[in-house]
Amino acid sequence: MKLRDLQGLRVGVWGLGVEGKAAVRVAKRSGAAEVVVVDARASTFGGDWDVTDDTSSLYKCDVVIVSPGISRHRPDVRALAARATITGGTAIALGELSDRGQRTLCVTGTKGKSTTSAVAATVLTGCGVSASHVGNIGKPLLGLLEPDNGVSLAEILIAEISSHQAADVDVSPMNGAITSLAPEHLDWHGTPESYYEDKLRLFANRPDAEVVVSHQALPIALQYLSPSILRTPEELVEPTVLDSFSQGSLAGRHNTSNMRVALAACTSLGVNVAACRDEAQTALQAFEALPHRLTPVASLHGILFVDDTLSTTPLSTLAALEALDTRDVTLIAGGQDRGLDFTNLAEQIASRHVPVRVVTMPDTGSRIAQAIRDASAARDREVIIRETETLAAAVEVSTRLTPKSGVVLLSPASPSFNRYTNYEQLAAAFLGFAEEAGAVVFRVSRSKVSWYANM
Repeated sequence: MKLRDLQGLRVGVWGLGVEGKAAVRVAKRSGAAEVVVVDARASTFGGDWDVTDDTSSLYKCDVVIVSPGISRHRPDVRALAARATITGGTAIALGELSDRGQRTLCVTGTKGKSTTSAVAATVLTGCGVSASHVGNIGKPLLGLLEPDNGVSLAEILIAEISSHQAADVDVSPMNGAITSLAPEHLDWHGTPESYYEDKLRLFANRPDAEVVVSHQALPIALQYLSPSILRTPEELVEPTVLDSFSQGSLAGRHNTSNMRVALAACTSLGVNVAACRDEAQTALQAFEALPHRLTPVASLHGILFVDDTLSTTPLSTLAALEALDTRDVTLIAGGQDRGLDFTNLAEQIASRHVPVRVVTMPDTGSRIAQAIRDASAARDREVIIRETETLAAAVEVSTRLTPKSGVVLLSPASPSFNRYTNYEQLAAAFLGFAEEAGAVVFRVSRSKVSWYANM
């Protein structure tokens, strides 16, 4: 769908977040006959917004632009889809950008999409190409299309796309990247299969596309996408060239994969990363790992506190443990239960060469603890496990259990919404409890903390 398609139509906007507000403005500018705005929080918005909490008003609309937070699999959304065209702001933006000839690299994946997008933008900039990182980072694509936004589009947009946003896409980009795939957001998508189908719909409608895919994600991607559009990093960039790049502040094998996907994606855009290797490497060396991803935040008598609160799946927590495979780790895990399977994470913890202690929190804490007990019993190994009821207790117990030179790693393998507004609030609470325990909080740039060198 393009913006011109909205002209003369009755347009509904369901959900008045950042993307929803952009949708209202763009629909009005595009000549919609009427714009109906619905949000459950209608009473909290000021006079600038004419908002109702009555979803039945959407039934008179021709097109409804739905917030990414509202599952397309809900019965009420399915019922609405029988009467109106359901779409999302990202879907409209991608269609419009394609129509305008804007070069766009779309990056998705269960984990790693933010880092990969940021690294790709960094490499392109280092190679002298104008690039902007936008999308699922608080910079909605639809907002770029507002005529008065004061933003000039870069030569290449690096758009980070979530599974919620991808579910509506009908105009796929020419260039893409898939970082990793594992079950996630099952409360929104319903099943792992539906999650993969919704996420990979992003690339399903362009047979001439070129999509870089990590080796981890390839087997799943092949089940939902044509093999003709998928490329591993080594198919686009000589392995010796990939090996020549240093990760800088990016720790772990998962970030090796993220960097390789980013370099190959840049190549798919026509940038010769081998020819501009020195400039790209200089840019990568200055790149600071994004916050809340294996970020050292404090130290107490040699114990390092590491914030990995964005690891909200077993896959990403496993990647964090792999990045710390030579370190003595106490893992704090647990959070909102979305029905994910912790068996593989438990098996890897039970088999870890350097033993890891585990301190859990509700709601998933009890399931994580039991999975580890089962896995360790099967291997006749003992894993120290402590179940706690709060993050404060988890930090206190972890601090007591962890020896000097060890790591207290908050990598919850679950979202935080059962106790905290978001992962940032969880991270702030973790840092506060560490500071209460006497830890010294780091006040320097993340890139200056050289703990990775000792791994």
